Amino acid sequence: MMVLIYVTTSNEEEAIKIGELVVKKRLAACSNVISNMKSMYWWEGNLENDNEAILILKTLEKNVENIFDLVSSVHSYDNPCILALPVLNVAEKYLGWIKEEID
Repeated sequence: MMVLIYVTTSNEEEAIKIGELVVKKRLAACSNVISNMKSMYWWEGNLENDNEAILILKTLEKNVENIFDLVSSVHSYDNPCILALPVLNVAEKYLGWIKEEID
């Protein structure tokens, strides 16, 4: 099954660094970075208001645990947001490309 992994990062540079690392290790076929996301959240009793970046990784379910471990080990946050989202439907040709790149 194809999975999208959603990660928030401190900035675009961190998202690119992590995305490149995961793709180079062939744990994901592709990474996308979305910059300048506004985030409001509670952290250690304070309401934070930050600019962050989103990293989206396109992978297969079998790689999720390894990606979580790798991202956690290099991420600048003590408690990073790392979510695995199952893809309910995907174009067969695109899924074939994903499998070719990381299988």
